[in-house]
Amino acid sequence: MCLCLLAVQCPDGIDFYFDTVGGELLDEVLKRIRRNGRVVVCGASSQYNGNLNKGLVRGPSEYLKLAEKGAQMIGFNVMFYFHRVPFAMLHILWLMFRRKLFMTEQIESGVRSFAPAMVKMFTGGHIGKLLVDVSADSEAVKTKAA
Repeated sequence: MCLCLLAVQCPDGIDFYFDTVGGELLDEVLKRIRRNGRVVVCGASSQYNGNLNKGLVRGPSEYLKLAEKGAQMIGFNVMFYFHRVPFAMLHILWLMFRRKLFMTEQIESGVRSFAPAMVKMFTGGHIGKLLVDVSADSEAVKTKAA
């Protein structure tokens, strides 16, 4: 997601954010956090560049916004809830069946789009699940359209 879109998509601020990116995106969210807002940290894909075990991880520089707004940030580790996965999957399927929950996919076509797709994945340049279709047909369609 382009950071400039946060102001457009969230003009009144952000009440809740489930963070899987960290870094600059988390800082931008914290700048827009509303009073009593909540942030759940589940990952930090922007930091997965080999620095995690070297002490070079970039933390949120806007963390004082939490105190200013009375907001909270908490960590989430799915492994603590692994025993509940079967029930959760059934519930998700039920919600999808009732069209109360849907999954957004962004599909890039062709082998040549793999590297740019990886950059998008680690910089927040996509929405939903990011896929790369590397089948022969997808490359041919891209070539024909070009």
